[in-house]
Amino acid sequence: MSVPAISVAMSVYNGERFLVAAVDSILAQTFEDFEFLILDDGSSDATPDIIADYAKRDARIRPIIRENKGLIVSLNQLIDEARAPLIARMDADDISHPERFAKQHAYLEANPDY
Repeated sequence: MSVPAISVAMSVYNGERFLVAAVDSILAQTFEDFEFLILDDGSSDATPDIIADYAKRDARIRPIIRENKGLIVSLNQLIDEARAPLIARMDADDISHPERFAKQHAYLEANPDY
């Protein structure tokens, strides 16, 4: 398994209302060299099922399902799990522009001091 250019880190708790749109916006990126870590932080809604369904359909998705520990613990776990040199933070109720990763990656490649 090769190391991706970007690790996308998303923690979600009871996010079924917006999760599909958020995940779809990441999977629609024109820059495709990424892994997508989605951590379910002990949701009691359909969030774990939504994540599992996406993980079956796209090998870039790495689901992490566990009991609730809070956002800070979740984000630190996602950092520990990330394999890429760059981490893109994503909230479960955000939508990413399709060129987000392409533009960010190109900028960082062209400006290594950042």
